[in-house]
Amino acid sequence: LGDLLEKVPEEDREDAANDAGEVALQKIHEYMDKETSPVSGEGKFKALDKKSAYRKLKQKMVGNQRPNLRLTGSLIESMEVSANDSSFTISVTGDENIGKAHNHNTKKSSESPLVKRQFLPDDQATGKNSKLKRGIVKAIKESIAKYEKPVEQRPEEAVAPPLTVEANYQKLFQSFKETKREKEIA
Repeated sequence: LGDLLEKVPEEDREDAANDAGEVALQKIHEYMDKETSPVSGEGKFKALDKKSAYRKLKQKMVGNQRPNLRLTGSLIESMEVSANDSSFTISVTGDENIGKAHNHNTKKSSESPLVKRQFLPDDQATGKNSKLKRGIVKAIKESIAKYEKPVEQRPEEAVAPPLTVEANYQKLFQSFKETKREKEIA
């Protein structure tokens, strides 16, 4: 996000990054609901295997057989955004959900019955599978743009000359004259 945050005042960068992360997470959920990967280079999620016990379980539990990564909702609910003044991170919490997420995103475990349904970019890769789709990137940019402010040029002489300040104070003190009532009280 570094270059996207250049026009954002320093004091707003963490908020801008956090909001951008929340927008990205919202868009990821929307893609998952559509049974589609939000990751560039990936398409629709593979349908559930017609012979699998999981498909039958899902039909029984939630009334559908959609490959949207939502059996109990715990995986979706475990996704969190954290941010600093230069980036955001979307992470999955909880050991069980971390395992599910890892296997769905990488399919590197031969022991897992899960099919690859990548819903987060691979931050260790470059090119395909390392970025979110254009629509999500556009939403991130729009979110950050709300925080942008034109960079103001500082005047060359930031401090007024001492004589000018002193003269202004003298004029100010002269303008304060005590009233009759104040004289009587004193």
